[in-house]
Formats: sequence, structure tokens, C-alpha cells
Amino acid sequence: MLWFDLDNSPHVPLFRPIFRELDRRMEQYFITAREFAQTRELLELWQIDHTIVGTHGGKSTLKKIVNLLHRSRQLASHMLAKRATLAVSHGSRAQVLASWRLGIPSVLMLDYEFTESRIFNTFATHLLMPSLIPRKRLAEAGFNLQKVIRYDGFKEEVYLQDFVPQADFRRRLDVDEQTILVTIRPPSVVGNYHDRRSEELFQLCLDYAASDGNTICLIVNRGRAEEVLVPQHLRTRRNVRFLQKPVDGLQLLWHSDVVISGGGTMNREASLLGVPVYSIFTGRRPYLDESLAEQGRLRFIDGAEQVKTIPLVWRAKSQYSASTNHNLAREIADIIIDLSKQIQIS
Repeated sequence: MLWFDLDNSPHVPLFRPIFRELDRRMEQYFITAREFAQTRELLELWQIDHTIVGTHGGKSTLKKIVNLLHRSRQLASHMLAKRATLAVSHGSRAQVLASWRLGIPSVLMLDYEFTESRIFNTFATHLLMPSLIPRKRLAEAGFNLQKVIRYDGFKEEVYLQDFVPQADFRRRLDVDEQTILVTIRPPSVVGNYHDRRSEELFQLCLDYAASDGNTICLIVNRGRAEEVLVPQHLRTRRNVRFLQKPVDGLQLLWHSDVVISGGGTMNREASLLGVPVYSIFTGRRPYLDESLAEQGRLRFIDGAEQVKTIPLVWRAKSQYSASTNHNLAREIADIIIDLSKQIQIS
């Protein structure tokens, strides 16, 4: 049996097509998830069976370490009798530690080379990463290349293959078709890559976008921790809203006219959908984002002077046709199943 741990909301759409592929092949799997951001809500939205184990540790480094050890023990206790053959996640440190403790081989997906790599290098059995990131970049970032397995494309292409625009999506958001919809994702204030410069850029971008009388600024925050980034004088503006309930993220991005985000996944999703996207991420830049920027599909906002250069214009939503790796979910399922079979044989 395969064991998946989903510890953040982007992992739900990522693994959803892989779960469908495993169902098609009648492979058994079990899902644990962390109560964080909208992970549970998205699992419930798409009716994916799961078990919630643990929460996020918060902003403090010490609390994160304590919580990591605590949740890894919770996961190990929960999975002790499950007889899993392979543990799979996208960056779940707690699962990597728990699977190592239980003697279960693990395959850990990741696509940001500057993440903290010591736990992954030490305890993960395999590291599944995009082939687009050069070996030299991974080596310089400290990854054990002997553990690295590659897949072709962006992880976001796993679920982009299923995307079909919904004509009435804006109506359900109560946003007029001719209004300029600016979707804004605040930077994470609890992430390991947190940088206060991103917070300042977020506030400047929100103020700038909200000052246009024909915009709706929809804030897609991860949790209450990011709500405090919105100054009170902006909260009172009629065209500034918080997303109140979980929605299909790709639909939201496609129906947006401009996307401004402090997170990598949303930036790449918008870029691959062909939506104008501006990154306010001020940490060390992912190679994947840099490559999209070089292609003109993503733009970095580095300072206050660049904020007012963001065009706030309505975008024609023509028929969707993006070039993507339509077989990626199948390819990743192949890798996972093959690794599991090799373990059972050995």
C-alpha cells in the first residue's frame, strides 16, 4: 500500500490526478493530511478520503521544530499497523521522518531548489524533481544527486491537463464580467522562506490595484496569519475582498485579469495558463520561475518603483489551449508504482 501525506493546500490538486490514475490501476493507497491553509477544505471539496493528522507549527522556528517532531511521531503512530510499502509527499518533512522511523522507503517530490535540504538529503530515500532544474543548480543547493529521480515538465502540469474553463465562475464569485479582477496571494508569514520585503510589496500592490475604480481585488490568503498584512484602511475599500471559501484555484486564475502572488505554485499556474502574473516573492528565486520570466510569461516585482508599472487591464478570456505535458500524471504514477514494486521484490 502507498502512503501519501498532504501538508499544504497546493498538494491537493497536485495529487488528485495521480490518485485517479492509481484508482484506474486498482492500486491501494492511504492519505494523511495536515490541518493547514485550505488542505482539509480542498480534500472535502473534491471528496478525497483522508485522515487529518496534526497542524502547522506557526511562525516561530522553535515551535516549527517541536511541531515537526510531534507530527512525525503522530504519523508514525497512525501508520504503524498500515503496512505501507512506500511513503510519498511533496515536501512533507514530518512524513520523511516518520517513514524513516518506521523503516518505510520514501519518495519526496520538490521543485524549489533552495528549500532547507538537510532533512530531505538525510532521511528521504528518493527525491523526485523536475528535469528542468539543472544538476549544477541542485548540487550547488546541496542536494544528494544520487537520490534524485527526474520527471519532465512542471509539477503544475500534472493537473493542468484536466482544466476546462467554467463559463459561470465569475458569477459565482459575484464579480461582473467587465470588471478587472486582480487576484492577490499574500506571501506566507509562517514559511521558512519568509521575507518582510514581500509583505511590503504585497501592501503596495494591493493599495495600487485597489485605487483603480474598475477593479475587484480578491485576496487569497493561506490563513488568518496573512490577514494582518492587510492594513485597516484597505479593508474598508469596497473593491477589496477576501476569498471566503475554497474554490478551484485554476478556475480563479483563468478568470482573473491580473495575478500578483508571493507564492511559487500560483505564479507558475497562472503563467502556464497564459494569465499575466507578477511575482512579489523576494527569497532566492526558483530556477523554474526564472525560466518562465526569461520566456516573458512571468515578471518579478523587485521594488516599490515597479509596482505602478503593473498594467491593470481587462483580459479577453479566449478559448483555453495551453501546451502542457498531458501524460505527466501517468508518468509520475509509473515512477511511484515502479519504486513500490522494486521494494516489494527486494
